[in-house]
Amino acid sequence: MRCAKEVLFTLLAGLLTPQALFAVDAPELQVEHFIVIDAPPEQVWEVVSDFNGLPRWLPVIESSRIILGKNREIGCIRELTRANGTKVQEKLIAYEPWNKSLSYTYIGGQPGASDYYPTMTVQDAGNGKSRVEWKARFRRLAYWTDDPPPGQDDATVLAAFNRVYPLGLQTLKKLVEGQ
Repeated sequence: MRCAKEVLFTLLAGLLTPQALFAVDAPELQVEHFIVIDAPPEQVWEVVSDFNGLPRWLPVIESSRIILGKNREIGCIRELTRANGTKVQEKLIAYEPWNKSLSYTYIGGQPGASDYYPTMTVQDAGNGKSRVEWKARFRRLAYWTDDPPPGQDDATVLAAFNRVYPLGLQTLKKLVEGQ
């Protein structure tokens, strides 16, 4: 009799779990921005690839420090302090200097999204210019609920990244072109 109850419980749990997860699984969101910079890719990559250099060209970041590993090496972890005083730790998870591409993710602190996976790429745009692409995929912080807390809905997180990424790229352009 005990075995039959365990089988019934397992069967019911298996039937309910996928439906519950499907009902509250927030969609994966994406942003993608690019800019053309009047400088060769190698010069632009030197700035973009500095994993600890974000405060130089992203105004919402007050400071950055490497807390584990070495700059420009996979596994490196930086701690960013935002202009509002909050902190977040990010890990460099892909670094390809031959492709002029890097990717990172949140690992601690006060993240702005869940499942955050941004990638920056520098490409040759011809005539001594570069095309810098900054894109990300992510979910809102409260991805497990159909009713997220105020300010944590899909539209709010999308709007935040759609403000920050172009601001960073414009500042990067000014920095590199001014060198």
